[in-house]
Amino acid sequence: MRFWLWLWLLAIVVTASTNSAADVAASGGPARALIALEKKWVIALQRSDTKTLSTLWALTYVDTDETGHRSDKAEVLRVLKSGALKLRKLELSDMRAYVYGDAAVVTGASAQDGDFQGQPLAAKIVFTDTFVRDGDVWKAVASQRTASQ
Repeated sequence: MRFWLWLWLLAIVVTASTNSAADVAASGGPARALIALEKKWVIALQRSDTKTLSTLWALTYVDTDETGHRSDKAEVLRVLKSGALKLRKLELSDMRAYVYGDAAVVTGASAQDGDFQGQPLAAKIVFTDTFVRDGDVWKAVASQRTASQ
């Protein structure tokens, strides 16, 4: 009897946590705030606004680009300040936010036009951004992009 009670409780907990993650991804609250942060991030990238980006990213932020190259926060900010990255267009789509307590993942896609050190950027990418919440503030801790068709 005790075994079945535990199994029943486990089934309820698993079902509840699965539903709440899906509900959060589709609802407002933290998910909406994270999508707004993504949009703010894009505007800052297009303007090479390193001050805004610095506030959006944690000190330990790590970026993995389409080629698999990893950069820390300081390196990404240095590249933006140098003018080596030129973004003429960056349009986000298909964004979904998944919140897990004080951690979150945002997935999405982007159509972009620009170049890095004179080489054209991939026209389309998919991305995964990971955030942590410190009090009421979400900070990006990692970003990964993959070229897409």
